[in-house]
Amino acid sequence: MIDNYLTVRCAGFITYSDALIAKKTADNKFHAVFLSLIGTPSHIKATSAILFQGDSCHVLNQDDSRIELDFLVNPATYRTRKIGETVNKVMISSCYFEIQGKTRPRRAAVVYGQDMPTVIERAFLRLDAGTTIPLKPEWQGWLWDEVLQPEKLYSFGEEGLQEAHLVYWPDDEPLREQILEGVSLGYLT
Repeated sequence: MIDNYLTVRCAGFITYSDALIAKKTADNKFHAVFLSLIGTPSHIKATSAILFQGDSCHVLNQDDSRIELDFLVNPATYRTRKIGETVNKVMISSCYFEIQGKTRPRRAAVVYGQDMPTVIERAFLRLDAGTTIPLKPEWQGWLWDEVLQPEKLYSFGEEGLQEAHLVYWPDDEPLREQILEGVSLGYLT
């Protein structure tokens, strides 16, 4: 294994990952949310084809433990770059990220950052953009604890990927009711 990379094995093909965000399932498998693969063109093509078909790969963690990784729904290619003889392909799960040109209302988002204050702020900004209800920045902590239902995700990568969470929020009417209750109880001002 190369330092600062995870080894990804699929049907005899070996690639590496410099960034991974995944949701752990009850049966100790992982559904990829974001995956950055690096390798030779042929191995990247084969590995991504396997993942696009819905099959899984084995990822060797830096502590030598193995995880089984797949995508919950068909992934989308976010970006592919060729650098010399190496290809970097970034794949995302379309059920967690907006895909360019395809806008539809979402009440869930993946937020990540180098630390929890950054993640909480990004979650607030995502919620603020996803609702018509005016929100105050000073409500961030309360919204995180009481509204957003954060779920910790597995994350590997550079400093900006140290913390990753999946957050959900209700439709506007239930959210409005929660906020009004928070104001009436004195939690929000």
